[in-house]
Order: sequence, then structure tokens, then C-alpha cells
Amino acid sequence: MGVLGLTSFIDDTGEILTDYHFRNSKLVIDGTNLYLSLFFKSCLDQKHGGDYDDFEDQVCKFFKALRDCGIEPYVIIDGGSDFSDKKFETLLHRVQSTLNTANNLSKGLWGCGLLPILIKQVFKQVLSSLKVPFVQCIFEADQEIASLAQRWNCPVLSYDSDFYIFDIQAGYLPISHFKWHNASTQRWSTQNYIPCKRYTTTSFCRHFNINRQLLPVFAAIAGNDYVNLDKMGFPIRWEDNSPIEPNRNPRVVFFNKLLKWLASFQEQQEALDNVPRLIVSRNNQHNMDAALQALSLSIETYQLQPGCLEQFFIKDNAPDPGHLPDHLSVLPDWTLLPLMKGTLPSLHNIHSAAEASDTGSPS
Repeated sequence: MGVLGLTSFIDDTGEILTDYHFRNSKLVIDGTNLYLSLFFKSCLDQKHGGDYDDFEDQVCKFFKALRDCGIEPYVIIDGGSDFSDKKFETLLHRVQSTLNTANNLSKGLWGCGLLPILIKQVFKQVLSSLKVPFVQCIFEADQEIASLAQRWNCPVLSYDSDFYIFDIQAGYLPISHFKWHNASTQRWSTQNYIPCKRYTTTSFCRHFNINRQLLPVFAAIAGNDYVNLDKMGFPIRWEDNSPIEPNRNPRVVFFNKLLKWLASFQEQQEALDNVPRLIVSRNNQHNMDAALQALSLSIETYQLQPGCLEQFFIKDNAPDPGHLPDHLSVLPDWTLLPLMKGTLPSLHNIHSAAEASDTGSPS
């Protein structure tokens, strides 16, 4: 989900996304986003628990388009959820939305965003049959996706607006602008390409005149899957409280004011230290400290860490258990490789239906 409203904000700010002819490159793909996009954009049947054959056809066509353009895909699928439950409220909202959609569809009413229960397994089977390299992360995939793309200097394909925040040198290709159906192809040509739009943090920061180190601060204050100051009782109020024009989106106004405020800082900590000045709530200092701690933890999720996926793709190696987060060190060694190859299900399957409610309107 990422930062609510950020995708449409960037789409509407015309100078940030640039036209791009993508070809002859590696591509790190957010696999969870991809199978959701292929299923829902194809208008497949959501009422009867399947339509897997048509879904398989869409997956095959997608990867053929990549192959025809010399694009080498590496698919990364989400694994288990964050053990700290930082995203609990987000996941709960998604499950509730999915249940409401299923209830509506069962009554013959309109509904959109209900994912067939075996869709992830079918997706992995099709990838295997096509010999497309893929990995199922042991935990959430965003940081691993960004780290691998940075390591290989290639872009990321997704529609999760968190990838507008990660500082990936080769950029981010939003699925919504990835026109694989319109690939320019001629047999045996090395000039085939897929028309798309590319985003880089450089273009964003140049447009709004902010330091790229402040992008994670922007995401945390704006509110993402991990922290929302407004819901915590710490609403942001700006010194300029002029009324919003009737036709202006309040979220757009908020983003613009936040970016203007951030432009006066150079370092993350400097900006964080000044956050209390934006808060109008009279909550006690203990609660304020908790809010600032939540912001700091949210910012950390955007820091690129050395990943373990390169060794998996090159040498078929699982990560050394000593390099895993402490809460995952209890996993037996023999489980790691089957988990990453997708032959063992991830814990994420217990709420995989919740993914569907995050597909209708990308953030």
C-alpha cells in the first residue's frame, strides 16, 4: 500500500515521471503486486473462486513480452508478515475490506478486489513452468526488492508507492504505466522495447528541492503502513491555515506543504527534532516520545540493507541463519531453501486474501 495518495500525486505532477523505452536489462519484479495486477486488470471472474486458466494465459503473455524485449526478469514474492505487528492495523483493514467484498459478491451485488485463494500457488507454478527465476521471501519483500535492484543497477517493477521512497539508482517502473501489451516488437530485433514511465528519486527531489535523505521522513510523516500520526492523536497543523480551495484535494495540499517544510532541512534527525512544532495535540510527553519513536522505526524500513537474494539467484543458496533477523533465527536450516523456492508455503498465506483489498486503487 505504501503512502496513501502518493501515486496519484506523482502522476498529477507531470515533470517527475519520464517516458522510457525499456529493453535489454534485468528487471526486479514485485511478484505479489504483479500477480494481483494481472488478475484484476484482466477482468477475470471473481465470483466463483478461480478462472486460473485465463490467469495463467495472462502470466505467460506478460513474460513473453519481456523476453521479446531482451528483459531478464527476477520475481520476488512476499513471505511472512512483520513479526512486530507494526502493520496490524493495515492488515486488519484489508481483511475487513475483503470480507465486505466477498459478502457483496455472494449476494449478487457489485464488488471488486476478491482474490482466488490459490492464486499465489498457481502463479508460482506458472513461473516454474516458464523457467522464470523467482524467490519467495522469508519475510516482507520490499527492502529485499530495493536492495537487489540497487545491487544490480536495474529498475523495480511494482505499484507499491513505497518504491517512490527507496533510493534506487536505476529507478522504479510503476505497473500502471508499464504498457507490456503495446510492446514494440520485431522478430529477432534487439531494439524491441516496452513503453513505460520511469521514476527516480533524483527527479522528485529536484522538482521539490529537497534532500533525498528526507524522503523516508516525508513518507513517515505523511503516513504509511507502519505509522499514522493523525490516528495516533497527533494531527499535523501548518502555520498557513488558509482555507483549501473547493476543487483542491486535501491530500495534495498536505503533500505540498509537507515538502515545502522539509525543504528547509538537510538531515533526517534535524527534521524529526522539529516535528513536535507541527503537532497541535496536547497529549503528554510520553505519548509524543512514542510517536517520534514510531516515526523513526518507519524511516528505518526505507534504509537499503545488504540483501540475501543475489546469492540465492546466482548460487541457489539460502541465507546464513546468522544473517537473519533474531526472530527468524529459530527456523531450522533445512526450511530456508524450500521456503525461498516456494515449495513450502509462507506464513503470509494465512492472510493472503487480505492482499486483494490493496489492489483497487494503488497508493
